[in-house]
Order: sequence, then structure tokens, then C-alpha cells
Amino acid sequence: MSEETFDFRSWMRSQSGPYEADFSDPDHIRLETDYAVAQVNFYDMDPDPEIVEFHIENKADGETKFFLHFHATEQDHATGLFHEMVEALTALREQQATEVLLCCTAGMTTSFFADRMNQVVQTLGLDWTFSAVSVNEVYEHGADKAAILVAPQIGYMADRIAEVMRDVPVLRIPTATFASYDAAGCVEFVRDELRRRAQETEEQAATQLTCETKSAKRVLAIAVSMDGKGARLHYRLYDHGEITLSETVIKRRVTIRDLTDIIDTQVCSCSGKVNADVVGIAVPGVVRGGWLELAPRRTHDLTLGKNTFDLGGFFSERYDIPILIVNNTNCAALGWYGSQEEAQNVVVYSQPAGWAFGGQGIVLGGHLVEGAHGLAGENKVIVDEFGFSRPLRFNAYNPADVLELVGKVLAMDVATVDPDVVCLSCSLLPNMDEVAAELDKYVPREHQPRLVRVDDYNELILLGVMVYCLEKLKAKKSQR
Repeated sequence: MSEETFDFRSWMRSQSGPYEADFSDPDHIRLETDYAVAQVNFYDMDPDPEIVEFHIENKADGETKFFLHFHATEQDHATGLFHEMVEALTALREQQATEVLLCCTAGMTTSFFADRMNQVVQTLGLDWTFSAVSVNEVYEHGADKAAILVAPQIGYMADRIAEVMRDVPVLRIPTATFASYDAAGCVEFVRDELRRRAQETEEQAATQLTCETKSAKRVLAIAVSMDGKGARLHYRLYDHGEITLSETVIKRRVTIRDLTDIIDTQVCSCSGKVNADVVGIAVPGVVRGGWLELAPRRTHDLTLGKNTFDLGGFFSERYDIPILIVNNTNCAALGWYGSQEEAQNVVVYSQPAGWAFGGQGIVLGGHLVEGAHGLAGENKVIVDEFGFSRPLRFNAYNPADVLELVGKVLAMDVATVDPDVVCLSCSLLPNMDEVAAELDKYVPREHQPRLVRVDDYNELILLGVMVYCLEKLKAKKSQR
């Protein structure tokens, strides 16, 4: 079967797997299991190749687990993505158990209680599992759980845990239930609370920031983000500064080909028509002149298996429009700076949970500071040289340890660039008053920058990509 005559629908009909396939509507094919539904949608884009959409939805909570668009013109690429989708669909079977984490001072008392609750749910035939950790480990192990149960003896810490673990319900175990070891009663308590919270939850669209722009250019902004659950590609089309398209690719691992799929389906057509004047891609890692220094990992490979790769050159050979590669935290700094008019000297600091070091974007006097070698704001260059109060026990999931790290980095910021504002993206440190108190150890309060908590880091990045691209186009025009 040649590439030119590849019939994706017929090929899918020839496949089999752990799913029930429904081909009754050839443009909307369903692959269904007991726990999830995969949808393959075809959209006619005549005269361009049709666009194929893959979408997996978890039946338990309606959450999207896999989502992307691409042209099915190359057999190997299309079939590879199909197999990747089926693999993600199959993997959801193992993720269906409702996992609940208990915590107390040392984890001993709750371990016995968790064992009793596991016996109860086994008797009831519920696909639930309970485990227990000490309160110091809850931030490391609680992020992917259905709920976190806090023992009465540390009930006063529940609000703090909930403030950090904002996406996970944090419940205080009723004292009478815990004291009497009423495991069945606690299981029912958890079930009732999760039902109640599910009914109260309403989807809220992410806040979309804007900045003043008079440019008539169209910018496709792409942001690469990664966390413990996998990788994401957020992309947005700005036309005259207004958002006309906003989507997210959801996969367990993103590659260069996923970037080209976005550009091919959203920007370039076979007829020569383009829907953007420039594409900006924000990536983690060190960026210099289009070269990206970012070792491949389980969640990503943007460098074709290498540690350093000319990503800008790769795209310039493939497309006729400018495609700019920029560090994601630099874009976040530009995004925050562009969304306000008061501060001229801004640092945006991202310190992800579980990372020994983060990164910073720096805007001074309204201008982005990238440095001679793209290393401006790369904390990894210096953090290993810091002296810590617990050097052999540093835990990047422990808020106290991370607070010490952030305080030292901010002291360095004050000493080197003295910013007006520091915007901090760190889920483990939601309270900026605590961060300021830590900085008091090094810098008098009157000399400290204003501290702002960042809740939607990717929103800042996308806006910053647009700002970065427009500035580069403007600079290139002025040089002519």
C-alpha cells in the first residue's frame, strides 16, 4: 500500500484490540472499553488533506487523557499514532482503581487503618486502594490520588496540605471514626465526600491574559509543558493580539513530530496558504540561536535523541515562515511583563515540585535578558553550590526544603538584578508571606521585591511567545 493511496479508515478496520469498535459513522469512529472511549474524527479540509483527531475520555470522571490533530497522509506516522492511542487507552485499565492516601505524623497509625479500609472495600467489591505515609511524604505521593485523608492528630495541617495540593480533595478523618477504628464508616465518609465534591465542581475556563498590541501579525504560539503525568503541547493562534484558536495536545510523550503536526494542521496548507506570519515554540532547556540543549526523557524528545540539537534549523528547512525557538520561562517573564504597565524589572521563577532546581525569566528595563550563551536564569548553574541546612536530606517535595532553596535563589536575584517584582510558580509554596519571611534571613523587608504567586504558568508562556515573536519581527523589519 503506497503512501499516496493510504486509506486510514480501512486500515483501522483491519485492526483488533481490547476494545469494541464502532465504524457505523466513517467520519466518527469509536473504540470503547469498560473504562474509556477513544474517538477518531475526520474533518474535511478540501483542497487540503483531511484532519484526523484522536480523543480519549475517561468514563469515570470525563477527563481527557489523549488529544491531538494530524494529517493522515503518511502511513507510518498515522499508524504509529493509532498504536500510541490504543496503548494509552489500554493503560487506563490500570488507572481505574480509586487510590486514597492517608497521612499522620509518622504514618504508623494510619497504615493499620488503611489496611482495615482495604479489607472493607475488598468485601464490598469496590475497586479502591488505601495507603499511608507520613505527613512529610504527602506532597510527593499525593498528587495523583483521588483524595488525601488527614488523621485527627494532625488535622490542623489539613488546610496547609489543601492549599498546596489544590487539585486533590483533602479530607479530615472524623475523630470518632478514627478513634474507634471504624474503617467501614470512614470508607462511606470518603464516598459521600467525593460524590458531594463532584456535584459541586464546575468547569472553569483558564484566565486568558492579554496585552496591548497594535500588530496586525498572526502568531501561532506553542508551549511545551511536562509534569509527573506526562507531557502537553499548548498552542494558541493570536490574530491582531486576539485569540482565535486555543488547543492542547495531550500525550504521554511529545516529540518533534507532534510539533510539526500542529504547524501542518493549523498553519500551512498544500495550496500554499498560511494562517500565521510566525510560529513561536517555547521549550524547557537552554536555547541559543535556535539550538536546544535538552536531554530526551520519558516525557519528551525534542532533540531527535541527542542532548543538543539545532531545532530552529530543523524547522527552517521544512517551512518558509519564521519559526522561533525560545526558553519557556523567558516567555513567562515577557508574558507577565506585557500584561501590566507598572513594573519594569521582573523575574518569573518556576520551581516545579520534585525538581532540585528551577528556572527564571528576567526582564530588566522592559527588555528580556537571555545572556550571551542563553544561560541567564538557569538556576542549575549555581544551585548545586548552595549550602543547605540539611544537605544530605534535601527533598524537592518537602515544602520546608524547597522554601529554603527558593529563599537563597531570591536573595541572589536581589543581589544581582534587584527586581521590582518576582512572580513565583511553585505549587509547594502557595503562601507568599512565608516566602517573604524566608527572604528576611538575607534581605531586609524594605529592599525585597513584591512577590506574586503564579497560578497558570502556561498562560504566561503563551502570551509571552506572542510578545517575543512580535518583537523579533519588528526588530527584523527595522534592520532592513
